Amino acid sequence: MGKSSGNKEMLESCGIKLTRQRLDLLEQLKKADGPITAEQLFLNLREEAAAISLSTVYRILDAFELKGLVEKVVSADENKAIYELNRHEHGHHLICTQCKVRMTITGCPLAGYEEALARSTNYRITGHRLEVYGLCPKCQSELGML
Repeated sequence: MGKSSGNKEMLESCGIKLTRQRLDLLEQLKKADGPITAEQLFLNLREEAAAISLSTVYRILDAFELKGLVEKVVSADENKAIYELNRHEHGHHLICTQCKVRMTITGCPLAGYEEALARSTNYRITGHRLEVYGLCPKCQSELGML
């Protein structure tokens, strides 16, 4: 029962029709240890002998995004879409532009600014995302920058 049952419940709660391909893709998103491209999801599924095309992966991801199941982010440094299961957690990241390692920033550096911005603009702010790009210490060392 376990993970398959949980995946079915997750899709049903979002109003997404159950198909083997959607269940398999959801399982791959859960296995990913961070954001992942559609191409990598496709390759992972093919390794497990899943009968799926890349265009189907994109269509499923679009449906998942529409229902709020995944978050799609276009990487600023590569202009490439990456997808992550929406765990409804608040987080920010430092991202190495060389090795692509993502490090979570603890705390929210925007909390006070968000409140002030809401007051000054009369917006009801519902969320934000912060990604800071640079070179991690390991890559700096390898490039002779430290």
